[in-house]
Amino acid sequence: MKKSLSFLFSLLVLIAPAFSQKSYKGLPVIKATAKVADYKIGKEFTKGTWHIMPEVSPDVLQVPVHKSREKVTFYTDRDSISFNVKARKSYQFYVNLNDTAYALTELKGFGFDALKFNENQTVAAYTLLYEENQDNTYLQTLRSQYNLDAVVAGAANDTEKALSMVNWVHKQWKHNGMNEPSQPDALTILAEAKEGQQFRCVEYGIVTTAALNAIGLPARTMGLKMKEVETIEFGAGHVLLEVYLPDLKKWVMLDGQFDVMPVLNNVPLNAVELQKAIADNYDKLEIRSLSGTSKAMYTNWVYPYLYYFDVKFDNREGVAFQRETVDGKSSLMLVPVGAKVPEVFQRKYKMDRYKHTNSIIDFYQAPSPMKGAEKVGISLK
Repeated sequence: MKKSLSFLFSLLVLIAPAFSQKSYKGLPVIKATAKVADYKIGKEFTKGTWHIMPEVSPDVLQVPVHKSREKVTFYTDRDSISFNVKARKSYQFYVNLNDTAYALTELKGFGFDALKFNENQTVAAYTLLYEENQDNTYLQTLRSQYNLDAVVAGAANDTEKALSMVNWVHKQWKHNGMNEPSQPDALTILAEAKEGQQFRCVEYGIVTTAALNAIGLPARTMGLKMKEVETIEFGAGHVLLEVYLPDLKKWVMLDGQFDVMPVLNNVPLNAVELQKAIADNYDKLEIRSLSGTSKAMYTNWVYPYLYYFDVKFDNREGVAFQRETVDGKSSLMLVPVGAKVPEVFQRKYKMDRYKHTNSIIDFYQAPSPMKGAEKVGISLK
C-alpha cells in the first residue's frame, strides 16, 4: 500500500507541470485574481503599473530591446510567464482573471531608431504664442496661493527651478489614468487634488506648465503619440510639457507624472532630443529626478510615445479667453519625415485640430511676443 501511494505521489509531481501549462485559443494562459500585475524587463522590475484589461484586445506591453534579445517575465498575483523577446517580434498570451475573463496580452519587442526631421529650414513658418505673465491675475493667484516662490527658493539656475517645480507638482497627487477634473485648469486641479482626487498625465502637464509660467519661465503642455496612434484602441498617447530655460536658450522636456528631466552631457533635452538620445546615445543619457525615477523604466516606457509631438499655437494662461488659431486649427503637430499624417486617434476620434510640420525650427523656435502674431498667420479674434 505504501509503495502504491508513493508511486501515485511521484506521478502527480511529474504531471503537475503539464496541468499548469494550460492554453486558450492556442496561446499560453496564466491565472490572476488581482487586476494589477508586475513585469521584469532584463534586470528592471516594474511593480504595480500594469492593469489587466480583458476589454482591450490585445493589451500591448512595448518591450525595448537594446541587445539581440531581452528576457521579459510577466507576474500576476497567482502566476508568471517568461519570454526571450526579440526586436520587431510579438509574443502573445492570455491572463485568465478570476477564472472567467481572458485578457489577451502581447509583448511587442522594438529596437531603437532616431527619427528624422527637417533641420534645414531656417525661418519658422508659424509663431506660437506664450504667456508673458504681465498682470495675469490667474497666474498671480496660482503663484501666491501655492507659494510657488518657496518651491524654487535656493535654485541656482533655471534648470534647478524647473526640476524643483516638476517635483512639487509630481507630489500633489497620485496618478490615476481614468479620472478627470471638473475643469481643465491648474487652480481647479490643485483644489480637487487637495480634496483627495487623483488625475491623469494630462493634469500633471497642465499644472506644471501653469506653475512654471507663474514664476516667469515660458512653458507649454505637449502631447505625445505613438506611431500606431490610429490603430491602438487604448493608451496611444501621453501628455507632458516643455519649458524654455532662458539661461540655456533652449526648450527642455519635463514629465510631471514621473518627475523627470532628460539630460545628455549635462545639457537638458527637449522631447525630440530625448528620442534621439535613447536611440543613439543611451549609455550617456541621464534621467534627472528628485524622486529617483529609474532611467531604464522611464525610457523604456516613454520611447514608443516619442513619435508624433504636438503643442498649442496659443499657450497663454487663464480661463476666460478664447485661444487663437491658425486657419482654424488650434495645435501644431511635428511629424517625422516620411511618416503618415495621422487622421484618427485610437480608432475613432478625428484628429482635425492640427496643422502639420516636419520642421524643427517651426516646433522649437524661441518664445515670441504676441505682437508678431498677425504677421505669421495667427488668427486674432
